[in-house]
Amino acid sequence: MHVAPARSRPTAYAVAVVSLALLSLLSIACSKPVAPTLAPEKVELTSFSAAGVNVNVHLAATNPNRNDLEVRSMTGKVRLDGKFDLGSTTVDKAVTLPAGRTTSIEAPLALPWANIPALLALAAAQRDVPFEVEGTVNLGGDLLNVSAPFKITETATHAQIVRATSASLPGLALPAAP
Repeated sequence: MHVAPARSRPTAYAVAVVSLALLSLLSIACSKPVAPTLAPEKVELTSFSAAGVNVNVHLAATNPNRNDLEVRSMTGKVRLDGKFDLGSTTVDKAVTLPAGRTTSIEAPLALPWANIPALLALAAAQRDVPFEVEGTVNLGGDLLNVSAPFKITETATHAQIVRATSASLPGLALPAAP
């Protein structure tokens, strides 16, 4: 009579170790990225025209993750004098944020005029006007993404406001900037 050798069975300890290792790998592979920190650097009014206002937003983005993140888009909303909404826009922006590093992001935002009466009132006020750009940067891929907020405050000179209003409404006589 032939006796087959006994098969070794995995011990409960070995099964637990392998299971824990697999769960750890799955957890790392599927973990949601942490949003980068966004530090406002500056916002530039690049032009005013009859079509609207153009601004360049400059941010320093620090990626705390172990993997690179891809910037997909930036959305920005501009408000003049803390109360006059100029509208919002979204631009596609492809930038790679390397893991563990800080990267500069620059994005041009073009906003059509949404509030011409407010622009006229600000031009007539004969003073510099504070404005802010508030928005989000969308990062990630198709299956997994995260948004990070930003806010930058700057000042538009009275001369810039007068030029913007004059360009928006040709033929309108406005007082010259001092």
